[in-house]
Amino acid sequence: MGGNFHKMNFTITPTKGSGFSAIASSSRDLDALQKAISSATKGDSTVPAMLRHGIEMRLGIPVEIDYDYKGAGYGFKIDMYSLVKKIK
Repeated sequence: MGGNFHKMNFTITPTKGSGFSAIASSSRDLDALQKAISSATKGDSTVPAMLRHGIEMRLGIPVEIDYDYKGAGYGFKIDMYSLVKKIK
């Protein structure tokens, strides 16, 4: 992905069930995201994997990439068993 990086900001929005989506917050973030995607190898899921890692670090529980998510941005699912275990 080259040496010129832009910190991308995402808006987090709840989806059905135990899920949420991450969408680029601005047109500048979307441009940086599209550049990152276009420079990634075909089939590489680097962007959602990086988002997932950042979300897990902030939440302190595992999340899964929702490969069936059909909306804008990237879909994720909260591991409800880990959430329940954490709040017990």
